[in-house]
Amino acid sequence: MTTFPLKIRDESIPRSHIVEQILQLSGAPLTARDLIAERVRAEQDRQTGDAPLVDRDAPRNAGLGSDVDTQIDVALAAFEGNGFVLLVDNVQVDTLDQPLRLTSDSVVTFLRLTPLKGG
Repeated sequence: MTTFPLKIRDESIPRSHIVEQILQLSGAPLTARDLIAERVRAEQDRQTGDAPLVDRDAPRNAGLGSDVDTQIDVALAAFEGNGFVLLVDNVQVDTLDQPLRLTSDSVVTFLRLTPLKGG
């Protein structure tokens, strides 16, 4: 199976900083659900503090466990609950089961949305 590097970009609103990383993906067709799961698995493998998609420091009673399957579930729920927007080559992905057309030139952006305070 062939793999290719995919540029992953993390942004937030309001923009504080942008973090970019490379994720190695297989050439197989992927859905948004697959891509989010691969992203979480890569974070688990890296074990760094670089703006994880899933907050590993969240209280356990908030539904975040230590295993990767739980973290994937939390990330998928965050996508469905508008916790972040997924863009592929600047086009918004609407559903988890949407097939993605990814190439080695694609840029995937995980755009985190920050809730308004006091409103």
